[in-house]
Amino acid sequence: MHALKIFALKATVFAVGVSALAAPALADEKQWHNVKNMTLSTNNNVAQVTVRNIAGNHHINSLNLAIQGNTIPVSVGGAVECLGITSENLTWRHGAYLQEGAFGIGRTSLLMSQGIPYSGDIDRTGHLDAHGFQMPVALLNNPQIAVDPVALVLAAADKAPNKVQYLRQDQVIMAEIPIRWESTCAEYSRQKILKKTITEAYEPVSYLTKNVALKIVYKGDPQLFGLNAQLGQGQPPGGFQAGPSSLKITAMTFQPNMPHHVGACPATTRIRVFFQGQGKGALRIRINDGGKTIHTSPQIAFDAKNGKQHYDFEIATPKASKADLNKTVAHNLQVYFRGKDEQAQTWPSQYQPMDTALWKHRCTPQVNPGLVGGAGGYSGGIQQGGPKQGGQAKPGVTPSATTILPKRAVPVDPTPAKPKRAQ
Repeated sequence: MHALKIFALKATVFAVGVSALAAPALADEKQWHNVKNMTLSTNNNVAQVTVRNIAGNHHINSLNLAIQGNTIPVSVGGAVECLGITSENLTWRHGAYLQEGAFGIGRTSLLMSQGIPYSGDIDRTGHLDAHGFQMPVALLNNPQIAVDPVALVLAAADKAPNKVQYLRQDQVIMAEIPIRWESTCAEYSRQKILKKTITEAYEPVSYLTKNVALKIVYKGDPQLFGLNAQLGQGQPPGGFQAGPSSLKITAMTFQPNMPHHVGACPATTRIRVFFQGQGKGALRIRINDGGKTIHTSPQIAFDAKNGKQHYDFEIATPKASKADLNKTVAHNLQVYFRGKDEQAQTWPSQYQPMDTALWKHRCTPQVNPGLVGGAGGYSGGIQQGGPKQGGQAKPGVTPSATTILPKRAVPVDPTPAKPKRAQ
């Protein structure tokens, strides 16, 4: 009970500290089972994203707003306290303890998360934690978040008395993103004399979801001008417009059914990215796992007349230690690209975020590792004209050089002989 009191005191201090956060938020969504209390916040840190005009031509008709950077720092913290002991006598003790959990970013499920490890210790009744996430900008497009900073800036500018004057100055627009805490408070019965504990086989997940502030900072373009703006020397009447780039990637997504890996490790899994767009030029694709780059493509020729195209890359699963066998590991993958028109001489300095996906692997024990095939030397490739049957990449397996495959018996006469009549 002493440990429980200490945890309750810490949780109270944490709740008082985070209550100072002044940010717009909708009503909390929660579902609790065997939970005494649960708290969640951004620890007084407001997530922020920056938008600016990246067009070389500062005429309003050439306006090209873009998000700066590839990730957004988001801090999430909270606490959970299960019911603990609910009844006790000389022979039995009943209650609920913290079995496992996770917290992070998401509304109906966790898109990015920090786990609370599984435990069978019935004395563990609570947990207090915080974590800083580097949320990919592309995750804002997820239906659970659905925030488009560029669209919000343009919508605010359209409502302003003078759109050009509005976009010349710095602006701040507030939006919201969801954060979530999940925990399983499992019921148990402890037989004191026999020292045996009985735990419920299934317990529903308890959760708390909050909407917290996202600060959109627009950096004004003081050089922006419209049709009636004063012209500079050498500019034709009415201003000028830079010729638009003929290359535009309109969609780039991971394959819909991710080929999760369950089996022998080390292993290599092939994953496919689809893309399409307009114009003609060249692309480079980058794949991140969390905040780490795990693959960068060579230069890829692109021509919109070829229709939907795809690019395959491979993700490696290292050999697992005995302690990590049968453990599911989640990977938050992000795909980025940068492209240049066929007439351009240089590449853009930054990659543009496009899509995110969750890929999982679980390494399992192998009875005879010598019979497990290793992956081939495929390192990524581009195919034009859209996917073939199925439209998805599958992990390739090549038999080991030492594998002896069983021979198949082939009958000499395919027509069975009639049985001889008994003499």
